Amino acid sequence: MALPKLSGRTIALLAAVAAVAVGAVAANASKHESPAAASPAAAPAPKASTTPTDQDVSHDATAAELKAAAALPQCRSARLVPVNRSWGIPMPSIYASTSTTCNLMYGDDPYRGSNRYGDPDTAIRVLQRNLNFCYGSKLAVDGIYGNNTRAVVKQVQSKHHLVVDGIYGPKTRSAMNWRLYSMATRSWSRSCSSPL
Repeated sequence: MALPKLSGRTIALLAAVAAVAVGAVAANASKHESPAAASPAAAPAPKASTTPTDQDVSHDATAAELKAAAALPQCRSARLVPVNRSWGIPMPSIYASTSTTCNLMYGDDPYRGSNRYGDPDTAIRVLQRNLNFCYGSKLAVDGIYGNNTRAVVKQVQSKHHLVVDGIYGPKTRSAMNWRLYSMATRSWSRSCSSPL
């Protein structure tokens, strides 16, 4: 499906509106979180996948991809990425940018390192909600990229035949299924798709 060409001004306006909308959606969803879903102890840790696909990946390729993924900046925001005129995908992004070429990894709690800017908590929550809806995981939506979130990301990577490293980055983002959001109707899609 061909996407419509948008001017730089339109893209900037969409990014600004999307940032506000994703923040509002995230804030509203966290207010309506059930006590069971909010408790980190509510969901058992999924078992790490050990399919033959994981074992067939060469050590050098895994090390190179891990190094490349770790070199990306941490996702410190979330934005609505337009898919067409009606729908968009809320996804983790770089703070104050339209770029979604960033990563989230084990230990992001929510910040990585000593820099304290942006809102990585929202980025992680957006990812966790999408994993819960599209992949049936039962993650606590807590804004912490811990063992459970890493294990589910590994399962998703295995399912989509990616290097299984537990790091959410551009390759994982592009392979994943996402739930769409409509700004026009302020509603969520009933199913997930992979429109990227």
